[in-house]
Amino acid sequence: MSTTTTANQISSPYAIYENETKIATIPYEVLRVASQFVSKDYSKQLLMGVHLKVENEEITIASTDGHRLFYFKFPNNELGFKLNKNIIIPGSVFKSQIKQATKVLITDNLITFMNEEIFLSSVHYQQIPGTYPNIEQLIPDSFTNNFEGKEFSFNCDYIGQFCNQVKKLSSNKSITFNGNKSTAPFVITAKWDIKNPFESLEGFNPILNYLIMPIIKRD
Repeated sequence: MSTTTTANQISSPYAIYENETKIATIPYEVLRVASQFVSKDYSKQLLMGVHLKVENEEITIASTDGHRLFYFKFPNNELGFKLNKNIIIPGSVFKSQIKQATKVLITDNLITFMNEEIFLSSVHYQQIPGTYPNIEQLIPDSFTNNFEGKEFSFNCDYIGQFCNQVKKLSSNKSITFNGNKSTAPFVITAKWDIKNPFESLEGFNPILNYLIMPIIKRD
């Protein structure tokens, strides 16, 4: 059940959080993108969520349906992530486009969509319990991009769905492929430079990452 709160209804932008000690501020768009790649299989409850992880002063946002993986990493030094170090939020919370939203405030059970300091709407949620898969072991440490003439093939729907998100967030609308061999995961990357909420982080270049397995062609 969602509620809408206007600035005139509260004494300050943070009034409804006065009794909360754990608050996370996260850019809205990266959560919206991540929600597009969660699983739709109810037997895989963990994969139906967007995973937020804090480690070594870095935040990782990830989602996967078991066939492809979206992840985004950014520094935590200015964004103030103060929740548990690992939480899994149902992807359905972010599935619907919230117009004009630029960031969300997250507590243990409430997510509020905001534009600057104006509350747009809020929704109560329940974290998905469990341990999210270790995505780090899936991501290659480096790439050779030397395929020695071997071709590689991908699911066109998976590629197209990522491209649709890139078109909204990247001015050059281009993607880069990195891989090691035609039977191992590829990582497709794109720059995020439209409505970039990270401009204040000097030296940080926000990159959207999308890991996808090639289709194995059989003779």
